[in-house]
Amino acid sequence: MSADKFFNSITLLRCPICGAALSRSGASLVCANGHTFDPSRKGYVHFAPNAAPSHYDRALFEARRRILEAGFYDAVIDSIRNVMPGNPEVVLDAGCGDGTFTKRLQGKTTVGIDLSKDAIQLAAHGGGPILWMVGDLTRLPVHNASVDVILNLFSPAHYAEFTRVLKSDGVLLKLVPQEGYLGEIRSLLGERLRQRTYSNEAVVSHLFERFRIIDRVRIQKTHPLTEEQARDFLKMTPLTFDVEPDALDASALKGITIDVELLIAKSK
Repeated sequence: MSADKFFNSITLLRCPICGAALSRSGASLVCANGHTFDPSRKGYVHFAPNAAPSHYDRALFEARRRILEAGFYDAVIDSIRNVMPGNPEVVLDAGCGDGTFTKRLQGKTTVGIDLSKDAIQLAAHGGGPILWMVGDLTRLPVHNASVDVILNLFSPAHYAEFTRVLKSDGVLLKLVPQEGYLGEIRSLLGERLRQRTYSNEAVVSHLFERFRIIDRVRIQKTHPLTEEQARDFLKMTPLTFDVEPDALDASALKGITIDVELLIAKSK
């Protein structure tokens, strides 16, 4: 059964509501305070039943998956692999989206967590050993000092929680855009874009308050685009959230620039 993977990893899990250890009761995960979570037959657990809907819907994640599978981010994935500790015991992808990155960056035990149910359902499709969870990054359902590697890729962070769950020698790998990231889309949006330029230094400064930055790796590459791929990029980026889809001419996008920075950090 798809639920067995959660019961097999029960010692890793804790209640996201009260922090108590989870145990098995029939087909459910329960804590001593009576909070109960039922693993879905589709291969995930919903740890955030009251989560509000967001712009990040199924169509966005499906477009994102097609782009990732087309290889636009292969150099990024290779760079992450190059700095990951060898064969880590527990990898947690905090803000995993549709799970494409997660599946290519696994440890012996791998947790993928995202607040979007649509994303987690896509990630869990097809089965596999990864522990997929709908959950809040401010209440990670894993025990203190239990994680070797946290992946935080194009996602908001909660550094207090990251510090709590990382082992003393654990590492945080955070991926953030650089100023050239999706520059062609920024140019296409023109005056419709609220912020014409981008800097990640505020993100880096916030990270530095809680973590030691061990290294910074920049990955840059410009790829040619088909019109179909251009439409997928326009669907998947938050840059276009406030723009009517028909207002943008996807055929005008002939190429796309991936310009990101990988931050390797450890708790202070």
